[in-house]
Amino acid sequence: MKIFKTIINIILTLFIIVGISVLIAYIIGIKPYVVMSGSMEPNIKVGSISFVNTRYPYEKVQVGDIIAFKREAIFATHRVVEITEEGFMTKGDANNVADGKIVPEEEYVGKNILSIPIIGYIIQATQTKAGKVILITTIVFILACAFFVIKPEEKIQK
Repeated sequence: MKIFKTIINIILTLFIIVGISVLIAYIIGIKPYVVMSGSMEPNIKVGSISFVNTRYPYEKVQVGDIIAFKREAIFATHRVVEITEEGFMTKGDANNVADGKIVPEEEYVGKNILSIPIIGYIIQATQTKAGKVILITTIVFILACAFFVIKPEEKIQK
């Protein structure tokens, strides 16, 4: 029973840490995007979550930076291979040729600062009806365990 209580405490602590971290990141302009294509493989894998600094200045982007941009309601994350007066020429690392269309400032979203593999699949799964049910059930179960399994006198250490 003690191991179970320890696991519940660890999970709750992780939920709190992740929640606060996501909130702080969002406040400072870091937004997550799920990577849906393999155009940036092997650097950014399909199913990764890509964190983009939306406050990174357009003027500071350099050749070699990975940026996110929105074109025709679709978000893309590619590497800047050339900077022109009209904007950035980009290319996916797995692609043989550049995109063929300049990214102007209006389409620029921000600079990629971090990507974490697999997490995007999990986030996508929670967007389905079944995924939401599983997520909510899991959260309720963990909270129920925290409230009903751990006795009040064990919650406060003297």
